[in-house]
Amino acid sequence: MSKVREYIKGPPITVGPDASAEEVARIMAEKNVGSVVVVDAAGRPIAIVTERDLVRAIAARRLNAKAIELGTRGNLLTAYPEDDVYEVLKKMRERRVRHLIVVDKDGLLRGVISIRDLLEDQALKALGEKVWWPPPED
Repeated sequence: MSKVREYIKGPPITVGPDASAEEVARIMAEKNVGSVVVVDAAGRPIAIVTERDLVRAIAARRLNAKAIELGTRGNLLTAYPEDDVYEVLKKMRERRVRHLIVVDKDGLLRGVISIRDLLEDQALKALGEKVWWPPPED
């Protein structure tokens, strides 16, 4: 079984709740990522800002808006590093999200995986085995 931890590519990119939309956009561009997690002082995720959120902010001319006001907050989709990647992918599809926040048992941020991360060969192989195993008889 493939685990979520296998798809975390590096430390998560974070900002505080008071970061501006412009600052979030700059960080996302510099780090070449599609999302930034908004964390509280303890390092717990309280929101996530995605590229889509930034497009909406730009269209509304809200570049000075705070990060906490831009993204999804409350009812965040999270997973634990030891969770099965297939089950997590199903949850992402059900909730129609492209970024998943990974936390430990204390709720501290440990990583972020995106749908793009799950489209790698290793993930597709693991998902294929989960869905199509055993192979159908001819």
